[in-house]
Amino acid sequence: MTSDPRTVPRIDRRTTIKWLAGTMTAAYTGCSSDEKYLGDEIPAAPHRAGTLPGVAATLDAPGYGSDPDVMNPVVPWSRTMSEAQLRTTTALCDMILPEDDRSPAASGVGVPDFIDEWVSAPYSQQREDREIIFAGLEWLEQQSQERFGSSFVNADDRQRTALLDTVAWTGRAAPNLADQAAFFERFRWLTVGAFYTTEAGSDDVGYIGNVPLVGEYPGPSDEAMAHLAAVLEQLGLTLTGP
Repeated sequence: MTSDPRTVPRIDRRTTIKWLAGTMTAAYTGCSSDEKYLGDEIPAAPHRAGTLPGVAATLDAPGYGSDPDVMNPVVPWSRTMSEAQLRTTTALCDMILPEDDRSPAASGVGVPDFIDEWVSAPYSQQREDREIIFAGLEWLEQQSQERFGSSFVNADDRQRTALLDTVAWTGRAAPNLADQAAFFERFRWLTVGAFYTTEAGSDDVGYIGNVPLVGEYPGPSDEAMAHLAAVLEQLGLTLTGP
C-alpha cells in the first residue's frame, strides 16, 4: 500500500524552490500552450460532500521579478493546493514511485510539496500546468467515487491501478480519455523529474557526482560513446575520432 498522505514529511520551501528552478526549462520539452486540456468537459461527479479534492487558493502574488536577491531569497507566493488536493497528489505520486528496497517513495522526499510549489508559481507555464493538474485530480476523485465508492486516497492499490491503467499512456488511451492521459503524462513527468533531483534519486541511479580520479583520465566508457554516436546520428552528424 502507498504511504499514508497524512503522515508524509513536509519539505521546506527553500528546497522546493531549488527544485523548481532546476526543472523550469526541461519540464516543458514537448509541451504546447495551444493544446486543449481538461476543463468544463469533465462530467459532474455525484454529490458526496467533502470527498472531492477541494478548491485551491487563488494566485495573488508576483514572481521573483527580473532581479531577485539570490543571497537572501524570499518566496513571494504561497502554496495553493487544498489539503484534499495535496492528499490526492501524495497518493498519486506514490503510485508512480512507490517505496522499494532501494529508494523511498516519492512522498518520502517531498515530491508532493514540489508539485504544490510548481502549480502555485505565478508564471505562465506553471499556470498552464495548474489547470491541467487540478482538473486531472478532480477527474481521479470523480472516477474513484463512481467506480469504487471511495476517494482516490482511500481506494486500495489494486483499484487505483485499474483506474490509472486507462490513462497510463497517451498513445493507448481511448479517444475520450485523451485529455486525462495528457494530465497523467504531465503529472508523471513532474513526479519523476522532482524525485531524481533529490539525493535519494541520485543514489537510485548510482550517480556519484564529480569525484577526483587517481591516475590518468580513462576517457568516456564504450557505452557512453555508443550513446553519443546514436544521438549524433539522429541529428544527421557523424562521430569522428581525434
